[in-house]
Amino acid sequence: MKKAIKSIVTLFILTVVLVSCKDENSIQTYFVDHQELPGFMSLDVSTDIIDFTKANLTEEEQETYQSVSKLDILAYKSTSGNVAAYTEELAKAKVVFGNKKYEELMEFKDNGVNVNINVIQNGAAIDEFLVLASSKEMGFTILRIIGDDMKPEQLIKLSSKLQNADIDKGEIEGLMSFFK
Repeated sequence: MKKAIKSIVTLFILTVVLVSCKDENSIQTYFVDHQELPGFMSLDVSTDIIDFTKANLTEEEQETYQSVSKLDILAYKSTSGNVAAYTEELAKAKVVFGNKKYEELMEFKDNGVNVNINVIQNGAAIDEFLVLASSKEMGFTILRIIGDDMKPEQLIKLSSKLQNADIDKGEIEGLMSFFK
């Protein structure tokens, strides 16, 4: 009997600890909670959709490309009929981006699109980039770039080589048509 009570108490304490550790304002929780909701579109994209063989990457650029393992995209479309819902969902996303474990890298506005870029850093290297791009006319998109020891300056250099790369547009067409 004592053993059963002890087991129940231990299980209860473990449950309380695990539930209290859940970070409600994490990007992962936001993705999971919203990916199936109406108005949202979710994509998990492998870096394999980009073929850099024609781009003549240097060894350093190849290493940078290999540091990125996955892209997660969550998009919400804004329409004239859902302005209040858009504003509410964007506010929720901004709360997640305000989580103290995400360090703000930069914020800017380009052609009516507000962009916030946050990171999860491990020393000088970055393990995760979070990008929130929003526009009242189109909606918002959250891009989560997951990798290991990513270096922002190297990723920027690599992005210039995208014009010479072959990109499998099949994966991204769904996202583009979502905002039409």
